[in-house]
Amino acid sequence: MSMAAVLIFFCILLLHPFDEVLSSSLSSHQGPLSSMRALTDIGLSQWYLVPAFFIAVCLIGIDWRKLPHSRRVRFGLIYSQATFAFWALALSGILTNIAKFCIGRARPKFIDSLGANGFSPFQAGYDFASFPSGHSTTMGAVGAVLALWFPRWRLPIILATMVIAFTRIIAKAHYPTDVVAGYSVGFLFSVALARFLAGHRTAFLFDGTRFFPILRFRDHFWR
Repeated sequence: MSMAAVLIFFCILLLHPFDEVLSSSLSSHQGPLSSMRALTDIGLSQWYLVPAFFIAVCLIGIDWRKLPHSRRVRFGLIYSQATFAFWALALSGILTNIAKFCIGRARPKFIDSLGANGFSPFQAGYDFASFPSGHSTTMGAVGAVLALWFPRWRLPIILATMVIAFTRIIAKAHYPTDVVAGYSVGFLFSVALARFLAGHRTAFLFDGTRFFPILRFRDHFWR
């Protein structure tokens, strides 16, 4: 985890000098690439927080004592994973919003007047909340959660969520480093939360020395 965080930090430093030119070229691109802007709202956190919360609340209301053991285990797995998904998304989003407020980077719409290095820390509002990207944080968290749930599809899931995060640059809402930082926060925080739970044998378990823990009672997940 530490090595991944350090590597991403240096990637952001290396990418930062190219923020302005990449943002300008990608956001002004016409053709098939510009149509990807329609995908950007997939990164809204409410699409994932609301269902996860609803599932968890519904399962709390069940009288588990009347259920057979196998069904209790299955419902327990669903409840723990819905709760995990909710907190992974919610807490990583809160971290990103705190970082946005403290850093105060200007949005790309101010690129002509302020450039890519316009900052106004501790200023509330949309205009100076570019770094890191909130949509990308959501997609990073979603990518991590789904990668934990469906390990066989891990690479396609990660690539797909990265592409959706990438649309924030095309939509001229964020710079490339905003997207990289946001996605990294969501992804690494969610994996770290899963590893923390695995250390307490709650919802996840460690499987050797793997970066990703595995689902507890994962066999029930597929029944």
